[in-house]
Amino acid sequence: MAIATSLTSFMQFTGEVGPRRGRVPATLRAMYDDPTRHPWAYYGPMVSAIKAGFSTGDMSSAVGEALTVAQERALDARCRGQLKHYSQLAEGALELSRQARVTRTFTPPSVTWTHESLTIRVSPQLGVERRHRREVWLLHLKETPLTQATADPALIIMTEALETEPDLVPRVVDVRRAAVFGLAANRSRPRLAAWIRGEAELFVRLWEEPAA
Repeated sequence: MAIATSLTSFMQFTGEVGPRRGRVPATLRAMYDDPTRHPWAYYGPMVSAIKAGFSTGDMSSAVGEALTVAQERALDARCRGQLKHYSQLAEGALELSRQARVTRTFTPPSVTWTHESLTIRVSPQLGVERRHRREVWLLHLKETPLTQATADPALIIMTEALETEPDLVPRVVDVRRAAVFGLAANRSRPRLAAWIRGEAELFVRLWEEPAA
C-alpha cells in the first residue's frame, strides 16, 4: 500500500513522545480520508502573509491583514483559537523579519522523499536569500516549541530530497519564536538518516494498523 503524507505531518509524528505518538498516523489517515476536512486552511492566510511580508519588506501590514481574517473567523467553530495563534505568529514573524535580514525571496521547489512505501511531500513555503546563501524555509507554525532534535528529521529529509539543488540550504523555522534551525556540523548525518528510515517504517505500520 502506497502512503503519502506531508513533511509537516511526519515532523508531528517524530516530535511526539509516549502513547500519543502512536495515534498520529491514524489521526492523519482519518483526516486525509475525509474530503471535507482541510486543516491547511487554518494557517493558510498567515503563511501567505509571512511570504508576502518577506517579499514586500512590509511584514507589519502583511500579518495585520491575516489578523483581520482571524477576527472575521472568530465565530467559526472550525477556526477556534485562531486569533490567539495568529497573534503569536504575527509577533514571531515581525521579530523574524528583523533578525533574518532577507534580501530577496524566490519560489522554492516542491519535491518528494521516498522510503519503501512511504512518500513524503517536501514543500518548503519560502525561499530566501540572506547572508550570501539561498535558503529554503519550512515553517513550523504550531504552538509546541521546536528544538534542534525535533527539527533534524525534516532537515535530513529536505537535504536528501533537494540533493539535485546543491545551492539550496534547508532550514526549519519556528515562526512563533523567530528561531531558524539548520543541520549542525557535529551531527552524524548517516546515523540520523538511518534513524529517520526506521521512523518512516514505524509510521507506515501504525498508518496501516486501523485497516488490519
